[in-house]
Amino acid sequence: MPLNPLQLNGREAVPSLDLSGKGLGPGSAAVVAAGVSVNAVLTDLNLCSNDIHDEGATAIAEALRGNGVLTKLDLARTGIDDAGAEALASALRVNGVLTTLNLRGNVFGDEGAKALASALCVNAVLKNLDVHLSRNDLGVPEALVLAKLVEGSGVLTELNLVENYIGDEGAKAIGGALAVNGALTDLNLGENNIRSEGAKALASALRVNGVLTTLGIAGNKIRDEGAVAIAEALRVNEVLTKLVLVDSNIGDEGAAALASALRVNGVLKSIDLR
Repeated sequence: MPLNPLQLNGREAVPSLDLSGKGLGPGSAAVVAAGVSVNAVLTDLNLCSNDIHDEGATAIAEALRGNGVLTKLDLARTGIDDAGAEALASALRVNGVLTTLNLRGNVFGDEGAKALASALCVNAVLKNLDVHLSRNDLGVPEALVLAKLVEGSGVLTELNLVENYIGDEGAKAIGGALAVNGALTDLNLGENNIRSEGAKALASALRVNGVLTTLGIAGNKIRDEGAVAIAEALRVNEVLTKLVLVDSNIGDEGAAALASALRVNGVLKSIDLR
């Protein structure tokens, strides 16, 4: 696809540029990056579903180091591996404006996740991080790393880890981090192979966390035991307003416990048990 240099460098002022699914490769990403590095008006750039890979991600990362206006960047499904994630992480250490980053559907693993988590612990502006990696790529080790991010970040407000494989051990780590986190308001752990023990850890966090308003754990087999633990937490939690438990293998005992908790909970506005 032909690129418009005037839009890329800001001479033709457009605040938002959607280049998703345009068949762009690393070379095209480098051209985009060159424009972004000097663009003073573009605030929203969508490059998702292109094959820019690590080389293109590294070029974009270099542009982020000097860009002072871009607040939203979508790099979902762009073939980024550890090297590209590490380059982006390095840029996030010095970038002071990007607030939303979408990295869904990429292929980096532990090293990339570790670099991002470390960078975001010192980044003071990024509020929304979407990390949905390829199946089996984000598991327990990466979840442990991201838990450190949740524990250490004072600005991240939304974290989407849907459709990964963090399991009970990952849920326990994130639950422990939630117990001390004072910023995260929206957490989605749907379809992560979390069972009752992981649900208990999240429930323990809900007892003391004072900021999380939305929790999604749909598609996890938490069963009655996990649902009962969450119900008990809801009796004392005073901030959670939305809870998604769709397809969580909850039976009559768990449903009854949740119903009983809702009689005394005065803040939850939405609960989905379909």
